Amino acid sequence: MFIDPRHLEQLSVIVVSGTLREAARQLGTSQPALSRMISNLETRAGMLLFERSSRPLRPTALGAELANQGRAIRTARLRAAEMVDFGTRGIFGVLKIGAPPFLCERLVSEAIASFILERPEIRIDLVPDYLAGLHERIFQNQIDIIIGPAKFVEAGNPEFYLEPLFSDAHVIVGSAKHRLIGTPKVSVADLADAKWIGHSDRSLLRYDMEEVLKVMGIRNLRLAFQSESAGAVIELLRSTDCLTMLPRYAVRANAHDGLAILQITLPAREQVVSMITLADREQSKLTSDFKSHLRNYVKTRFQHA
Repeated sequence: MFIDPRHLEQLSVIVVSGTLREAARQLGTSQPALSRMISNLETRAGMLLFERSSRPLRPTALGAELANQGRAIRTARLRAAEMVDFGTRGIFGVLKIGAPPFLCERLVSEAIASFILERPEIRIDLVPDYLAGLHERIFQNQIDIIIGPAKFVEAGNPEFYLEPLFSDAHVIVGSAKHRLIGTPKVSVADLADAKWIGHSDRSLLRYDMEEVLKVMGIRNLRLAFQSESAGAVIELLRSTDCLTMLPRYAVRANAHDGLAILQITLPAREQVVSMITLADREQSKLTSDFKSHLRNYVKTRFQHA
């Protein structure tokens, strides 16, 4: 037996209000219309929904159970409408972001933290990965947006839409207590004698580091450690006398993270970190709001760096 969900909602209002007159007022209908609805349901069910001659209206066991179902339907309908409204305003939904490990570890995770404080109903999935993995994920709709170097995308590729965030340089980094920190002029020989921390074979940062050091004449690095984990690399830098190359954004100002930058100029151009989306994919309000938030966060962060 099919029962119109609207009739169950009406039944729940009748039970709560106790009179057809009040229920009709709340529902914006008439008492005769509600009486006909009740009569039709009772005829089809072959059972009474309300006890006769009771004032206020008192539901039978069946009437009370159907009214409970009606309340559940009404609650679900109103909640669904609310969620749709939240979604159109960018305060509900799931946002999936992909970025290289050091961007995840530092800048992106910090921007996310301040963003979700303003939107308690949303969920953000942050996926650390490298170039090939991020490309595969965005085409498979596993992420909505990539935050990473513009060189992640071949120049002129029409499949992607890039929005620049900031320019950044690679730097040589070590513990704030490293013997070379504060040295006014670090030499190539100093770097050649140092122990190094390497990056993942899948990382463009590993390729950049090797190429920059080769240009400087350093070809055989003394690698002491290598990892895909940004957190592990940072911890090893703090705790050992090793060096590595990192994006400048990965190092806190004033050695607040126990790391510091060596005073040496590298033969490498700055890179542009961008927000990367698929050109033919429509963006949600949540995605566009996060982009705006990230732009403002980056501007504030680098003003106070």
